[in-house]
Amino acid sequence: MSETLVIQSYRTENIPTWINSCLGSVRAWTSLRGWDYRFFGNEIFERVPAWYRARANGCLPVMTDLGRLILVREALGSGAKTVFWIDADIFIFDPDELRVEIDAEYAFSRELWVQPGARGFKVYRNVHNAFCMFRQGNPFLDFYIHACLSILQRVDGGVPNQIVGTKLLTAMHNIIGFPLMEQVGMASPLVLEDLSAGVGSALTLLVAESPAILRAVNLCGSLVGQKVEGVSIDDDLMARIVEHLYKEGPSTFRKR
Repeated sequence: MSETLVIQSYRTENIPTWINSCLGSVRAWTSLRGWDYRFFGNEIFERVPAWYRARANGCLPVMTDLGRLILVREALGSGAKTVFWIDADIFIFDPDELRVEIDAEYAFSRELWVQPGARGFKVYRNVHNAFCMFRQGNPFLDFYIHACLSILQRVDGGVPNQIVGTKLLTAMHNIIGFPLMEQVGMASPLVLEDLSAGVGSALTLLVAESPAILRAVNLCGSLVGQKVEGVSIDDDLMARIVEHLYKEGPSTFRKR
């Protein structure tokens, strides 16, 4: 049994083909590293208190943000030394070069979000928890769980998808300065559109602004079924993107 564990979760019925490809890429990468892997279905939500689920009002990202932390805490309490959480919509397209040899007790990932600006594109710099890591004895996990619970206790009405994810982590990072893993990117709608074609200005900007060469990317599956910034995001688009990344991922994200 490895001292390192990778955890993922997704529903177990009607799984889009592109999600299966993403999950498969993570399992393959985990096996390559010689680590253990554990998958959870909707039972992740059984870890989330009923009152929290009610306050989240069916918002799956908000419930998952807490559920993942509880699963990580359980795993660390059961003997794992290091636990990674990886979202189901992350595709690892360069497994040989994706390395997370980070000397920290916990870490999150950098998000560069490319969207329209007053003059061309604007890049927003955030922190995301779609790919995160915690080690035994880290000082942050219990506080993060406490913060999620406290925030949902205070909300009145609807909650944004990222209230205890990117919004909270970015606010804290701007003050604390989290350890960050730089090789896992985030694809905004404009970047998704470019990835489906294999080229484009938003994608070029993401590559140029990224501090490290990207080896994996979060495809933002929560946007499927929506039209955002003029981009119609559906399973067919995602399937084309995954096919492109499978064939050309490393060259697509090579620094020019």
